Amino acid sequence: MRTTDTPPGRVLVIEDEAALLEALVTYLNMEGFSADGVASLNAASQWMRTHQFDILVLDLGLPDGDGLKWLGENAQLREKGVIITTARGEGQQRVEGIRAGADIYLVKPIELEELASLVNNLMRRLQTKASPQWSLSRTNWTLQSPSGVAIKLTHSESMLLRKMAEHPGQAVSRQDLALSLDHDPEAYDFRRMEILVRRLRNKTKETLGSELPLETVHKVGYAFAAPIVVAG
Repeated sequence: MRTTDTPPGRVLVIEDEAALLEALVTYLNMEGFSADGVASLNAASQWMRTHQFDILVLDLGLPDGDGLKWLGENAQLREKGVIITTARGEGQQRVEGIRAGADIYLVKPIELEELASLVNNLMRRLQTKASPQWSLSRTNWTLQSPSGVAIKLTHSESMLLRKMAEHPGQAVSRQDLALSLDHDPEAYDFRRMEILVRRLRNKTKETLGSELPLETVHKVGYAFAAPIVVAG
């Protein structure tokens, strides 16, 4: 059962046995996860082009290929949690599964409650390993550091950071930032923006004891050079 402090993980189940696929997807959804299922590797590849997920539950013996080989060939899956479910229980195959990137190796028949618990535990591990993020609140005008400490922002500071949060790690022009502050770039004195940024950096360092990852991009503008999310 999913614990209340764990995000509702998104799960993709690849299983060619129709009844088992339905049971796995239905049970995981009942347990509070967001689960989808497909019956082949080709269908999984198509699904992944338009959907995001956190954990893959993968059968190995599939009608259009070997799940283990497919896992090893898809480098993007190395960042996901992977649970292999298969009738293959030999030691060497388990080793090959781990080498291919699997976190957990389950031998069929599968206990649904056990699978849900493993998905929950894996989600918690993935969340712990996730890159720390800054969090910007629209309603409270606060910026929270990855360590969990927050500072109060002025309206201008909040609007400036909100604009940069739309493009994390990318340079945002001074003109676009001026517009986000409700100023006409043609008439705006950009020295005011420089002062605004300097004060924000100083306030962050004094309050949080750490540098704000707000970088000056020469002849362009500014960039927030760290993961950041905007909350309601």
